[in-house]
Amino acid sequence: MLHMKIMQWMDSVLAKGEAMDFFHDEFRCPVYVKDLVTIVWTLTSRLISEESMQLLLNVGGPDRVSRVQMAEVVAHIRGYNLSLIKSVSSSTVNRGVKSPADISMDITRLIQTLNMSPTSFRDGVKLTLEAEFASAS
Repeated sequence: MLHMKIMQWMDSVLAKGEAMDFFHDEFRCPVYVKDLVTIVWTLTSRLISEESMQLLLNVGGPDRVSRVQMAEVVAHIRGYNLSLIKSVSSSTVNRGVKSPADISMDITRLIQTLNMSPTSFRDGVKLTLEAEFASAS
């Protein structure tokens, strides 16, 4: 639910006990999908009830995390060996396209405008992995 594909991938790699390189110098603010649904629902409801509305809001999660930090959270939640996570610079890998190093964002206005408390990255990963496990059972 929270960047499900990347969480599934990290989980599957670490579950195999394989060491893997993760970037320490690319930062993101992953948003939990249920928070995104709440945001869209709230804004849609306001748009329907108001004559006009113009807002510019950053939508992301409350935590700025690197790929290494993402993998560490998955490892902590699942009980995997942290030594499998190898911290590398994104410049060591040619992905064919240049990816921005930092696309984190300030979501203060979003939180204030919608009076919401977004789900932390750690809690979002835990809920996502639990949901995946429950649907696989």
